Amino acid sequence: MMRYLATFIVLGISVFALHSAGQDNRNQNLQKQQTNDTILIFNEITDVGKRLKSSSEDFERNAVSTIVLPPDTAVRKSVNRSTLLSPLRYRTNYLDSLYERSPRGTLIVPPRLTIPFSPQLTFRDTIIVNPLYLPIVFNGKMLPDDLSFYPPKTDYRYKGALIAPENTFIPLLEKFEFINNVRRQYFIQYPQRVKLSVFNLDTLVPPINERDMLENFNPFRELIKVERAAPLEAPPVETVQIGRKYWVTSGDHRLQFSQTYFSDNWHKGGNNNLAFNNYHVIRATYQKDKVKFDNTFEWRLSLYTSPDDTLRSYNIGDDLLRYYGSFGLDAFLKKWSYSTNLEIKSQLFNNYPVNSNTLRSSFLSPLYVNGGIGMRYQLDKKSEQVRNRRVRLTLDLSPVSLNYIYVLNDEADEIRYGLLEGKKSKFDIGSSINSSLKYDLTRYITWDSRFKYFTGYNNVLVEFENSLNIMLSQYLSTTLYLYMRYDDGVPKDSKYGYLQINELVSFGLNYKW
Repeated sequence: MMRYLATFIVLGISVFALHSAGQDNRNQNLQKQQTNDTILIFNEITDVGKRLKSSSEDFERNAVSTIVLPPDTAVRKSVNRSTLLSPLRYRTNYLDSLYERSPRGTLIVPPRLTIPFSPQLTFRDTIIVNPLYLPIVFNGKMLPDDLSFYPPKTDYRYKGALIAPENTFIPLLEKFEFINNVRRQYFIQYPQRVKLSVFNLDTLVPPINERDMLENFNPFRELIKVERAAPLEAPPVETVQIGRKYWVTSGDHRLQFSQTYFSDNWHKGGNNNLAFNNYHVIRATYQKDKVKFDNTFEWRLSLYTSPDDTLRSYNIGDDLLRYYGSFGLDAFLKKWSYSTNLEIKSQLFNNYPVNSNTLRSSFLSPLYVNGGIGMRYQLDKKSEQVRNRRVRLTLDLSPVSLNYIYVLNDEADEIRYGLLEGKKSKFDIGSSINSSLKYDLTRYITWDSRFKYFTGYNNVLVEFENSLNIMLSQYLSTTLYLYMRYDDGVPKDSKYGYLQINELVSFGLNYKW
């Protein structure tokens, strides 16, 4: 009896064990099946290629019956099943029913400002990533960026702002600040779950503060950014050896309308008139080391109509052809130099009084030649208070000076120029002072002055010439001209004595280079 009871107990235990084992197997199989289903579902959702293939097959099966073309005739296409099922079309979504594809598989969109998307078009295949769901990587930032030991301000932080905060980057910055706070709390509460650290990953770029990145972002730099960066290497440049220029040239040219006055005893004659004045000056200067060579060529010509003259329709007023040169060598004193100077002046055309054929002056009648040896002083100073104000002074002191007068034409009156009757020339030895001043008051107003003093110890010759040039524009100017001459070697006039005056007011064209 005991043997049967033991057998029954063993069989019961075996049956119960087998039943329990089968139940466990079924539970394991069910759990495995559920796990496999979950993995399959996840793979199906995340496999973009599989989803595109599935959506393409569904679209090929239902393209003809489900496609609804928009009413816009510009994008309407004739659709048939054979076209949709063609393997060369690569139909994958609803846009294939609206537009054609290129051989490369890209959609050909018509040149329109707007594209009429259908409500059936969705963005389910677009992956939107939230930074909070990315793998947790410890970046070492445990303290907040706005850490402060002072109590927070109760006033509205954006008070007085011209733009509402919701229309700026403030909501985006607040979102980033929230994400950083969540990460920071996760680091504190679950440090054992953080498996990665930027300090152990050599291939990662050091972390950058999002706020610094946004503050340093310059949208204007992105607008002008080129597709290909410029090379850092400097392009090859052909060097040119520029030699020093020793000769410097300049010029001043004027063509002006003027009113002229001559005194009755003016040494060359002339009449009060309205005239056209022609004035040209060319300067050439050579300077190298201690040597300096200055040259000035000047030509003045005044033509005027003379209603009182019955013999000529026009007369010549002022006619001057002049050269002045100076050769100097720097001396031991600053701004001083040893120099020699030479002045030659005459005229080009014949000059007659009104209603008379008596010749007063002509070419080389008279001819003045003056040369001297001495010292030269030069000053060139710019104003520090007034812009474009400049003073240039040249002073030639010649203790030994030679003065020569020559009259070529036999019809000219040599006595008028200080020569003895019947003589063609006169030679004097004496001393001379020659000075020239150029004063730029402003950029548009210039005063030119020339002074000459010569004495032969028997007579004195003084010339004082002044010209005030006012620039009205780049090519228009007004000139005030005054020329006074004192010569006691010529016959004395009853009204002016030995003084001679030439005055000029003109307006016209001006050109400088």
